[in-house]
Amino acid sequence: MDDARFERLVLEVQDKALRLAHGFLGDWDEARDAVQEALVKAYRRRHTFRGEADPATWFYPILTNHCRDRLRRRKVRSFLLPWRGRGDDGDPDDPPELQAPSPDPSPEHEAQRGAFRRALLRALKTLPARQQEVFRLRALAGLSVADTASALGISSGAVKAHLFRATQALQKQLAEWNEGFR
Repeated sequence: MDDARFERLVLEVQDKALRLAHGFLGDWDEARDAVQEALVKAYRRRHTFRGEADPATWFYPILTNHCRDRLRRRKVRSFLLPWRGRGDDGDPDDPPELQAPSPDPSPEHEAQRGAFRRALLRALKTLPARQQEVFRLRALAGLSVADTASALGISSGAVKAHLFRATQALQKQLAEWNEGFR
């Protein structure tokens, strides 16, 4: 992949990549760092791109693996240095460029929206790892079923099955949350 094509890749994936990394890491600053580091890794490995797939599909596994590595390092740090905390106390709210504009959101509406996001992130963490990955790639990063399958190295049918199970589990947990909110 030449430099011009890599630059187009960066422009194409930057928003989805940020949402995907935030889905894994739960902190916008850490997500931005992870995306930048994954892009550097991808740039160094750009010669491995064979042109058989979409460049974005080639990049997402690099980012996914980088986020997994960060999570593993976070777990090791929290085990070895428990007094420093887990490091996942980031703001769960979307950055301004990802929020849909609201005509005049009331403080109550904003509080409920933030509580729902936190509940969703907590519920997502209870899912099996593969379901979390599929849900993050499809719902948070907006990849197609085919691109998600390619990024994770699984079949489209497996993506659909994992997404179905994840959605069912999340709906159940969020329905319970909603009942408690009334």
